[in-house]
Amino acid sequence: MVAKRVIGAVFFVLIFLGSLALGSLPFTLAITFAAAVGAIELFRIFGAKGETDPLAVIVGVAGSSAYVLLAHFVGIESFGYVTAAILFFSLVWYLVISGQARPTRGAAMTMIAPLFSGFCLSHLVLMRSLSFEPRKWSWLVVFFFIVIVWIYDSMAWAVGRKIGSHKMAPVISPQKSWEGTLAGTVGAFATSVILWLIIHACFGPGDFEWLTIWVSLAVAAIVCVLGPLGDLAESMIKRDFGVKDAGNIIPGHGGIMDRLDSTLFSAPAVFYYLYYFVIPR
Repeated sequence: MVAKRVIGAVFFVLIFLGSLALGSLPFTLAITFAAAVGAIELFRIFGAKGETDPLAVIVGVAGSSAYVLLAHFVGIESFGYVTAAILFFSLVWYLVISGQARPTRGAAMTMIAPLFSGFCLSHLVLMRSLSFEPRKWSWLVVFFFIVIVWIYDSMAWAVGRKIGSHKMAPVISPQKSWEGTLAGTVGAFATSVILWLIIHACFGPGDFEWLTIWVSLAVAAIVCVLGPLGDLAESMIKRDFGVKDAGNIIPGHGGIMDRLDSTLFSAPAVFYYLYYFVIPR
């Protein structure tokens, strides 16, 4: 199981970092694919109790993809239009055409899937396009964030698996422990400091004047607080519908949503923190 998980992680990391290094459009297309698959996984979960509809899947997947693509081409201004369109089409379908007995519940779940996958993940694309100087290293912003997330997840999983005895949320996610959370937190803060030292040693403080030690620690703090909440939120949805994994696309990890759940809340928070409080204006 551990070997399968490591192989799956390496495979995922190579695709993620490869698309990130190739440029903003390849990265956007990769995240669009992830968001679409994530929406499909959520509808599969909803379908475990018959709480979905074929057209709802189309609307949800299209909306999830639109969040990411328009974030690249238009920016955050596109979010309101995409949300309004998803709401309109889902309500029209369930309330006027479908005739299901519980249309409001169906419309709500049609909204949840693209918001949870496309909207949240689109902030990785927005983070990739932040106008820091030098722009040729803009991918480093996402790299910095995602490495902290991965170290947090890896440390929390490894330590929690070995010595985790105090359960963090036994009803929602029995495998999460406070020991793992503490180990992940220490790993995240240590990684943020190490990355800060490496970046400044390799490129010099002049090119990355915005990346102070306090910014590095703030990003780590956001990951440590909101990363587990995204994980628990996805676990809550799966437990509500009696599903163990969101999918099986990544060996040893489950689905896209299982692999990216720690970024769902932390990516938007880190983006808005950088956008409003750090980015030069």
